[in-house]
Amino acid sequence: MAIHTRLRFWLLVTLVGFPTLLGAEESPQVLATIDGRVFTEADIAAQLEPQMIRINNQIYAAKKQALDAVIADYLLEQEAKKRGISREQLLQQEVHDKVTSVTDAEVEQVYNNNKARLGNKPLAEVKPQIAQQLQSAKLQQQHQAFVRELRKQAGVKVWLKPPVVNIDLDGAPVRGPANAPVTIVEFSDFQCPYCARVQAELAKVTEVYKDQVKIVFKDYPLTNIHPHAQKAAEAARCAGEQGKYWEYHDILFANHATFTPDHFKQYATTLQLDATQFATCLDSGKYASAVNKDLAEGTRVGVSGTPAFFVNGRFLSGAQPFSAFQQAIEEALETQ
Repeated sequence: MAIHTRLRFWLLVTLVGFPTLLGAEESPQVLATIDGRVFTEADIAAQLEPQMIRINNQIYAAKKQALDAVIADYLLEQEAKKRGISREQLLQQEVHDKVTSVTDAEVEQVYNNNKARLGNKPLAEVKPQIAQQLQSAKLQQQHQAFVRELRKQAGVKVWLKPPVVNIDLDGAPVRGPANAPVTIVEFSDFQCPYCARVQAELAKVTEVYKDQVKIVFKDYPLTNIHPHAQKAAEAARCAGEQGKYWEYHDILFANHATFTPDHFKQYATTLQLDATQFATCLDSGKYASAVNKDLAEGTRVGVSGTPAFFVNGRFLSGAQPFSAFQQAIEEALETQ
């Protein structure tokens, strides 16, 4: 395709893809007509919103991954040239030589925490696999830390911005100071094992960032696979009536694999709540509509599984490690 032909093609795509450039604000793009009834972009906007948010997040994630890789390659090459060594020698010095070997205690800890997921196989059978995974994780973390330091030294400025969504937080439980500059919104399910696992990472976030971060909890019960999640969410809100939402939240996640509705009132007794008030609240389904409202809000902003997070409106999917939250928080703080 000749250059001028490609240019015309690009202009056509641009103008079609961005109808506001053609005055579409005054005349919305017509998509279909039926018996004189006109259907425009506005008629499908609400239906498409969750999909478009997810697509925009995927596009951003792909661009960011590619950009980070290009930046890392450039910085590593420049640092190697500055030191007069090869890139391989640089990585040996700054990554491999600085990573300690995995210990038996580390392997045993992972094994004990994941026996069921490992099929209850003997430690001796899975030890080499665990050790290899842990060693790879250590190397990756050190590599990332070294690249972060190089980026900091180089004063890298990134103009690629993530898509940001606004989330209705009215009435949602909050852990942390109201005026914190960074808000992490968590859409979660009390029966979800990944949601339970990520709580330790969030606790580390709170410990490290203190008054700089607040965590907002939104219910997203996946009742098709977690039949007790809806009622668990309602129970936590009932505990919140008596000032014990987060304590009840923690008990639910600690027992996510075993609780049934029969346990909810027992947990209230453990927290020394007014048993009658709690039971009346839970049995009445008082907070069912509030939980469903959270579920609808999550779907609207593109959530399709749990856990899902939004850091100052930026989407993070899945049970992320502390390093992922750290990166998102640092980027959010830089924009303050």
